[in-house]
Amino acid sequence: MVKFIEIDPDEIPNFRESHRGRVSYPILKSFLETGKVLVRLDRTGMQQTLVSLNSSLNAYIRSHSLPVKMFNRGGEIYLMRTDTNDEGKVTPADIHDFERNRDNVGVAPKELTDNLDNIPLVSDEVDERFEQEKDQTTK
Repeated sequence: MVKFIEIDPDEIPNFRESHRGRVSYPILKSFLETGKVLVRLDRTGMQQTLVSLNSSLNAYIRSHSLPVKMFNRGGEIYLMRTDTNDEGKVTPADIHDFERNRDNVGVAPKELTDNLDNIPLVSDEVDERFEQEKDQTTK
């Protein structure tokens, strides 16, 4: 039989409360709201190591399709916006815009779909490509 013995947290050496909440969201949200193109992340006071923070930020950027490129130089993390215009200025956006539009990935803009009736669909080409690609897992 298993017994549970209550212990005071102060009695355990190096005990700290778990880190609650997400780390990546507040960092990336704040960065996107600044409107700056390139920044170095100040990690002063953060509990996560460089590798851990790098991994979690990268995963969040990829999974939410954010317009951010992250890279490391000299033990520092740099964040760069990829949604800049021709003048190098950031197109104003919010992290919530990307989360809302994530469901619309693959939907063609209306101006591209207006003239689809004028494009002939060649069934021979469709059949030929189907035969070539039907057993492939990737194209």
